[in-house]
Amino acid sequence: MQFHIRGRAMSSDTILRQEIRCSLGYIRSMIDSYSGLYSGENLEREVLRFCDEMTGIVTPHPRLQEARHLVEDRCRRLAQDTDRFALRDPAAIAASRAQAMAAIDMLQDVVFEWRKARMTVPSSGRLLRRKSL
Repeated sequence: MQFHIRGRAMSSDTILRQEIRCSLGYIRSMIDSYSGLYSGENLEREVLRFCDEMTGIVTPHPRLQEARHLVEDRCRRLAQDTDRFALRDPAAIAASRAQAMAAIDMLQDVVFEWRKARMTVPSSGRLLRRKSL
C-alpha cells in the first residue's frame, strides 16, 4: 500500500517507521539531556513509562519485553554514571548515553516489527467479486 504525501509516494512501512521514530524522539531527547544532577530526575521511570504508554501492551510480547529490559538496564547504568554523588567520568557517561541510545534504536526496530505484524491486510476478495464490465 502506498500513500502520496507532497507528491511523493510513501509505503505504509515508511509511514509506520516515521511515526515510531517520532514517538521515540522524546525519549531520545530525554536521554540526551539527562544530567543526573537534579534530585527530582528519574530517567529510568520516565523512559519506561513512556515506552509502556507507546506500546499499550495488555499481554506481554517476548521481544518487546526483552527490548524493554535492555532499555531499563541501559537507563539505569546511565543514571548511575551521572549520579551527582558519584565520581563522574565524562567518557563513561558518554559511553552509557550511547548505549542507552542504541537500546532505544533496538526498541524502535522491535516496535516496528510488532506493529507491522498487528496491522490488518485489506482483503482482495471484494475486488475479485466485482462483475466484469
